[in-house]
Amino acid sequence: MRKEGLFENMIVTVIASLLLVAMGMVYFIATLLIIRFSSSLIGYAPDANWIILSSAVIVAGIMVGSAIKNA
Repeated sequence: MRKEGLFENMIVTVIASLLLVAMGMVYFIATLLIIRFSSSLIGYAPDANWIILSSAVIVAGIMVGSAIKNA
């Protein structure tokens, strides 16, 4: 294997990883806002820890579901 190809592959892997982390954060923040808005809409005020936990579970489910769908 050429060294140039190895270096290019590593750069592509790093860029793809950064994009996936950024997309995960965007999904998490959007889900966090939706859950917070929905809970205030029905008059329920949960603790911030429960909102973050539910957002994390939903985002993990979305990412696993999309990975299974694409496989």
